[in-house]
Amino acid sequence: MAYSLDIESKIKEILSSVEVSKVEVEGPSICIYIKNPANLSNEEVAELAKTLKKRIVVRSDASARLSKKDAEKAILSLAPDLVEHIHFEDAGDVYVYLSRAVPERDFKRLAREIFSSTGWRAIIEMGVPSMMKLPSKDIVDVRTIYHGAYDKRIFMMRELGARIHHEPVVKEGPITVSFLGASMEVGRSAILVDTTESRVLLDCGLKPSQYEEEFPLLEQIDLDSLDAVVLSHAHMDHVGCLPYLYKYGYRGPVYMTDPTKYLTYILLTDYVELKEREGQIPPYTKSDIETLMYHIVTLDYEEVTDIAPDVKLTLYDAGHEIGSALVHLHIGNGRYNILYTGDFKFGRTNLLNKAVNKFKRVEMLIMESTYGGRDDVQPPRVEAENTLVKAVTETVENKGKVLIPAFSTGRAQEILYILNREINRGNLKRVPIYVDGMIVETLNAYLMYPHFLNREVAEEIYGGVNPFTSSGDIEVVERAKRIEDRINQIARITQDGRPGIIIAPHGMLNGGPILDYFVNLASDPANKLIFVSYQAENTLGRRILNGERDFLVRSISMGEAKVSMRMGVLSIPGFSGHSDRRELMKYVETVEPRPRKVVLIHGEPSKIVSLATSIELRYKITTVIPKVGERIRAL
Repeated sequence: MAYSLDIESKIKEILSSVEVSKVEVEGPSICIYIKNPANLSNEEVAELAKTLKKRIVVRSDASARLSKKDAEKAILSLAPDLVEHIHFEDAGDVYVYLSRAVPERDFKRLAREIFSSTGWRAIIEMGVPSMMKLPSKDIVDVRTIYHGAYDKRIFMMRELGARIHHEPVVKEGPITVSFLGASMEVGRSAILVDTTESRVLLDCGLKPSQYEEEFPLLEQIDLDSLDAVVLSHAHMDHVGCLPYLYKYGYRGPVYMTDPTKYLTYILLTDYVELKEREGQIPPYTKSDIETLMYHIVTLDYEEVTDIAPDVKLTLYDAGHEIGSALVHLHIGNGRYNILYTGDFKFGRTNLLNKAVNKFKRVEMLIMESTYGGRDDVQPPRVEAENTLVKAVTETVENKGKVLIPAFSTGRAQEILYILNREINRGNLKRVPIYVDGMIVETLNAYLMYPHFLNREVAEEIYGGVNPFTSSGDIEVVERAKRIEDRINQIARITQDGRPGIIIAPHGMLNGGPILDYFVNLASDPANKLIFVSYQAENTLGRRILNGERDFLVRSISMGEAKVSMRMGVLSIPGFSGHSDRRELMKYVETVEPRPRKVVLIHGEPSKIVSLATSIELRYKITTVIPKVGERIRAL
């Protein structure tokens, strides 16, 4: 689809130093093809984007590109020891996969040099050094699916471009927000934003439970009229139902950050595999996940993007896990602005920066309330770390094993980083640290995208140090496929008589590899179970914290087993990637500009009510507590 003659004339006027051969739309971007790429300056592109208020992609006309063979030779000469793989696409893009992560300034400079010298628009993707010895199959799978669906991607992006870039038919009218899950509960996050012109879904997750997972109210979504899905981050209570949309016919885009793309694939494929191993029928297949993967559009933080005729999206750092995002929707020509926090941490952690709280406009703040209760005040990080080190030391000295249930992304990496650091400092005795499940695969995202981490950790990775495994005491457990082999694998780790530490998902003891270890270790009082994250209602983790000690547990390797738990239990809330009560209140107080309305979700009823009361009393801001299925009028 060509763009309007008026827009084309503006483009040619601003890009006067180059010859423009064609202008098209592709998804949220205006694609400009030029005949002399070496003449183009970054300043001209920036001025054009500012003038048009659109995302700009500049490609060379086919006549101005080197052959693929010559271009590959030129690219390899620009970064001789860095390039691992090169993939060309017919539209004029070349994907350059590096063997390790490099600072953002360096890969942007390399992209510019490739474009000016070869005529190919370079998209730089970073990798994990082979010396770090982490499994890379999932990374390869994501890239293979993406490139294998080139024709489908191009078709989708051109249809999407035609939809996004037309003028809204109705520029005024109601704006409503429907809460399809995570209201007065934790889990199955899904929020539908409706304007007279567009429909955008924020997250699409499962509600974890020991007995039966719950879906959002997806029947309230007309998939044919859904313009976009935005994913805040890759935890199952936010992403777990996303492939279900594609199973039933949705073929539009889903927007997220680059790390979230990889984490999404890892979590969802593992979820399907676990269901199948347990003899259950998953709600969707790997084929549905693959369809989802080539409909993903990745965005950087603070990159303003049109996702519908009357909706602009900007993602901001949420500080919850790598790539997690606050979702900002700018609706109409300044008519209304919604900020959805997803899960967020308004405090700096070992790995991440704290959540952003400065915006141009915010009328409605939709905020999570996981730790919104009056007594939900987490100890300082240093205190939590000291408690962890002390508990691990005591258990090791008692010849016991420490079992740490952890979510595959976020808490697992934080805990692994602390244990590795404290061993290097001499504060922890050197014992084997077994890391099982998706934690190993998801660690790749942290090493591939250091610029999403805080500066100190990023510099370590750029310097060639793996800050998660450098002590040499980390043992990666590649889960055996055959049941007999898995039983032997678990027995080797749990029955070897040595003290040690085991970190595995699921963080709420709600399934996954952690249960294999729990069944084997629970009866020994010398062992200790340490919770480092939130335990939702109706999960095994919550039942243990409530004092239960006798269970019927089903694990992959042991099947259904009766467990009489005698191991010690400790919960350390200070590691949570969620904001505690003080941070939630502080966020409402300091967010700029101050919202007219606060909507509280993603919390237990008593905690949400307590937080809402405090916000209204202290800040005099209207605070709404929706129920599942409720729709509220924003404007």
